[in-house]
Amino acid sequence: MSTWIIALLSIAYLGILFFLASWAEKKKNHKKSLINNPFIYALSLAIYCSAWTFYGSVGQVSTNGISFLTVYLGPTLVMILAWGFVRKMIRISKIHHITNIADFISTRFGKDNRLGQIITLISVIAGIPYIGLQLKAISQSFDLITQNNPGDQFYQDPSFLLFIAITLFILTLGPRKFNSSEKHEGMIFAIGIESIIKILAFLAVGIYITYTIHSGWDEIIQKAHLAIPSIQVQGGYGNWFIQLVICGVSFLFLPRVFHVAVVEINEEENLKQASWIFPLYMLLINLFVIPLGFAGYAYLQPSGLNPDLYVLGLPLYFSSKALAAIVYIGGFSAATGMVIMETIAISSMISNNLFMPLLLHRKAFVEQNQENLGSIIHNLRRLFIVAIMVMAYAHYRINEDFVNLVSIGMTSFLIVAQFAPATIIGLYWKNATRAGALAGILIGFSICCALLLLPGLGISVDAFRIAGFNPITNAGYWSLSFNIFAFLSVSILTKQSAKEANQAYLFVDVFAYTQSVENTTLWRGKAKLKDLKNALAGFMGKIKAEANLKQFASLHQISLQETYADPRIVNNTEKMLAGFVGSTSARLIISAISKEENIGVSEVVDLLQKSRDLQQSNYDLRKLDAQKNEFLTTVTHEIRSPITSIRSLSEIMVDHEDISPEERKKFLDTIIQEADRLSRLVNQVLDLEKLDAGKEKFRIEPVLLEAIIEKATQNFVAIAQQNQVSLTVDLSQKRTQRKVLGDFEKLVQVVINIVSNAIKNVEPGSGKIDIRLKENATHICLEIEDNGIGIDPKFHNQIFEKFKQVDNPNRKIESSGLGLSISKKIIEHLHGIIQVQSALGQGALFLIKLPIE
Repeated sequence: MSTWIIALLSIAYLGILFFLASWAEKKKNHKKSLINNPFIYALSLAIYCSAWTFYGSVGQVSTNGISFLTVYLGPTLVMILAWGFVRKMIRISKIHHITNIADFISTRFGKDNRLGQIITLISVIAGIPYIGLQLKAISQSFDLITQNNPGDQFYQDPSFLLFIAITLFILTLGPRKFNSSEKHEGMIFAIGIESIIKILAFLAVGIYITYTIHSGWDEIIQKAHLAIPSIQVQGGYGNWFIQLVICGVSFLFLPRVFHVAVVEINEEENLKQASWIFPLYMLLINLFVIPLGFAGYAYLQPSGLNPDLYVLGLPLYFSSKALAAIVYIGGFSAATGMVIMETIAISSMISNNLFMPLLLHRKAFVEQNQENLGSIIHNLRRLFIVAIMVMAYAHYRINEDFVNLVSIGMTSFLIVAQFAPATIIGLYWKNATRAGALAGILIGFSICCALLLLPGLGISVDAFRIAGFNPITNAGYWSLSFNIFAFLSVSILTKQSAKEANQAYLFVDVFAYTQSVENTTLWRGKAKLKDLKNALAGFMGKIKAEANLKQFASLHQISLQETYADPRIVNNTEKMLAGFVGSTSARLIISAISKEENIGVSEVVDLLQKSRDLQQSNYDLRKLDAQKNEFLTTVTHEIRSPITSIRSLSEIMVDHEDISPEERKKFLDTIIQEADRLSRLVNQVLDLEKLDAGKEKFRIEPVLLEAIIEKATQNFVAIAQQNQVSLTVDLSQKRTQRKVLGDFEKLVQVVINIVSNAIKNVEPGSGKIDIRLKENATHICLEIEDNGIGIDPKFHNQIFEKFKQVDNPNRKIESSGLGLSISKKIIEHLHGIIQVQSALGQGALFLIKLPIE
């Protein structure tokens, strides 16, 4: 295909992405987010699937068989089994305005900028070759589809134009926002679209080769004459396990994945659904890896084509130019998505965690450039983006003929995996120290580099070679083992500083104190309000900075007329600055313009506990207020109904003196019934309020439950006969005259309440109500059972609440909904238990257990 057609197609693709990103940003400005849903979130996580997975996995099949699956199984298991850990990282990052993985780890260990600088440097070392890997995939796929033979000089290579176009795209789309913690709506939406494009392209070529060119997997495997190597042939289960661990633990610590998974997420709820959507994506993108690998080996291996290009080579071999163009765009999408996100993430790390701390340590620099810090960072990020892209391109050109996609990818994964022990253990172990984290990361990184690089320099590492392990898994085993050992040992032997202890407490117990951390001021010292304003103005402009401060001050009733700022203002300013330069650099800015006093961990715990107690008290008060309002509303409604009925019937009799005596008597009977209903309701409300307030007087004495049942049922004999309801009392299972301690009249009221409800809920003519007494060594049990409409089990606890009436279409008679609530309070006051056993259409059994005297 024509070189210029493919070049223009690539640039047009970038243009479409830019248009979609701009459209998403405009939607956000109109309060319509396109990315705040689990599907886009899961698709953005698929940025993990770079050109390595799109091209390299297929190329790996013919040599390493199904070992490529570990690359996918690791992240899949993390999302399925460890989504709670991911949620914890998200919650912490949201509270502390964390912007990248270096910021996250350094903030955990006392906001130590040296730790952040080391993590940034290691991320750059791992990231540059990985970005170069994507540029290599773009260049090689471009050369293959255009049959282009690039010259020896880079400027003679047409794909160099694509490198320039991608760099310009990143410069335009990436650092447009100063605030790194602010959601990059357009960029994430574009990444989600790219994930859709690459999986559709991969499925298209897979279906075409497997079911159009061939009749299925069997035909391809037979034609290739190639057997899939077993796990044992590839070094056994140990080799697989180590590779699985490397891919799993490195997943979240890749700068691009951390950014989309932790920083860019809108709602934590999106994570729950993404925990199955992302694994489904990983499954789909692996469906045709094996048949494509076998087909590539069968048709393209004799030609000497690089196995990494089998995916694109197959449609070209079968002269399907349209499909080849689709596959090229899919691979281009996989590569550019990774390059864009990784470059932006690493440039942010370099500016926030490497250069800014170096500059901010100079107080003179801070004082002279307070109002220009934002533009300085913005320009630094642009500069670093260009530098990263140039270094990545140089790495690709220098090492073009020496390495394949898989080896570079796994090496980068292993380097990033060195962050895992300090981060994972540090989120659950409060005694982990900064010195331990530094020791573990540096020792693990050094061993990893030594075992991978020394053989290339002619230095033997056979003494550390494990039989059957490949170089990556061998280095992974030793580096991660020593990393964990060093981290734990040094943490045990060293002591935390006050800042480390504070941060450990905030990170490990983040769910217990989420609201407390956000609302509590963990700062003590002196800072001039003018300096804080200038620091913020340097990033967001003077007008916006003053508006933010005024809004915060108004919300918390803080005066802005004082010389020195309220600690809450300082705390809030640091959080806002963290969004621009990261938590570590924000701390340095505040330290440079203030005099700070240390706060001990015991004081932090005390502040958080007081804040949590205050929030709980406020919550309880709001709940009580809501219950009071609901109570008053319901009481008003219940009282209004009988009053309305009485008034209406009275007006009818006054206005119509000629009504018949029979009808007049009927109206008067109804008025009497409604008056009785009103009287009962008022008495019940008064009883309930007395019980709630603890003012109800109980006359406690030994009582026979038989006598209580006898008195209570006297009220219902006539009603039961009138409604043709069978009311039976069985005392045969209580063979002694033992009594319970209780209030006779109140226990009668309890029985009346339950039997009254039973009569209302059974069918006249076939209704049955059975009252039974049973006893054991410690309790006497009163059972009242009916064959009425029943109660759904999900409402069993709610029926004992005030005014709670379960919605049931079969209910014929309404009640106040207070009887069972009063009954429960009476029984509990007498140290008894009242329960219900019921299901819809199967009647109800109320059990009352009272302790024997």
